[in-house]
Amino acid sequence: MNKIPGIVNKISRIILHIDMNAFFASVEVAENEELRGKPIVVAHDDPLDRGIIVSPSYEARKYGIHAPMIVREAKKLYPHIIVINGHYELYERYSNLFKEYLLKITPLVEMASIDEAFIDITDLNLGEKTIQLAQKIQTDLLKLYKLPCSIGIAPNKFLAKMASDMKKPLGITILRKRDVPTMLWPLPIEDLMYIGKKTSPKLKAIGINTIGDLVKIENKKILIETFGNNFYESVLQRANGIDDSPVTTESSIATSVSAAHTFMSPIYDQSIIYEMIKVLINSVSYRLQTEHQIALNVGIQVRYADLYTLSRSKPLYKASNDEYQLYQNAKEVFDEFFDSEKGIRLVGVFCNRLIAQKDEPKQISIFDDLNEIEKKQMVNKLLNDINQQFGKNSVKKGI
Repeated sequence: MNKIPGIVNKISRIILHIDMNAFFASVEVAENEELRGKPIVVAHDDPLDRGIIVSPSYEARKYGIHAPMIVREAKKLYPHIIVINGHYELYERYSNLFKEYLLKITPLVEMASIDEAFIDITDLNLGEKTIQLAQKIQTDLLKLYKLPCSIGIAPNKFLAKMASDMKKPLGITILRKRDVPTMLWPLPIEDLMYIGKKTSPKLKAIGINTIGDLVKIENKKILIETFGNNFYESVLQRANGIDDSPVTTESSIATSVSAAHTFMSPIYDQSIIYEMIKVLINSVSYRLQTEHQIALNVGIQVRYADLYTLSRSKPLYKASNDEYQLYQNAKEVFDEFFDSEKGIRLVGVFCNRLIAQKDEPKQISIFDDLNEIEKKQMVNKLLNDINQQFGKNSVKKGI
């Protein structure tokens, strides 16, 4: 039995991140035992094999097949893969079963996506039996629903998510804050959450090859010069294993604010999509500001010409309703998965995990430009004065 001494104390939480392994493919296997052990991929059915793979089985991954790869390219790696058109209502049903199972353990369940969840089990006071609970969850999900999963155990959501990624499939990993230098820092930079395929080459170009390189004081200047203060603060927190965000249940999550636009024909020009994201962000930002709310999360939704829809988001280092901050972060999310070879029919932006602006204390970092803060405050005051004198919404900010 693995021991986890000291995992519970007065100030530490215990968070589990349960991540379903190859979820869509696993559901297809659960429904059809003849597929077990075979290299299958879930992808949009297309006679010319232009569909995007959303979930390859681990048998398919052995051939280098991954998401989001085009089926045609995957068949070059292994011609005999089995392509299955997605059954999204079925995946949603299995996701609900997954959630209902977790709610029997604790009401503190946050569904991070259709195939992953965080649970806060601090109040269960399990101590060293925490590992036994993780093993039971893993065994039960496999026995009841034939779904394999990996589980991360940590004192916060970020470390739990990183831990669950360390052993797949069917792994259980404990990651404490004191383990960060030995377990987290040696990992390649692209393994850090929210560092995508387009950001990691830029980091490597300036000598940031591992997560540990982010915390080296000699790299601070070039990181700020290259990516800006907000990026530096955000990745520094994550590299040090710092995350105070709570596990938010459905009853505590405010509704999201979103806006979307459908193009008449597929768009391949990145600059056009940037301009549309600006328009959409202006709309979302204005609504947040008028309702005196700020967002902790911003995301992008894209629908390609083949109707495959992709949604990605990232947490904000500081909750915000500022159109410039929201746009910069939304643009970073979009840049990570944009493919100029695939036409885009719809682009949308959304902000969620909303909180009342009055409930968020203003924290000024040592990296903030105080002159810039003062300018923004003066602009906001001027806008308020104009709108009070000439009528509500006479003047609005925008990008």
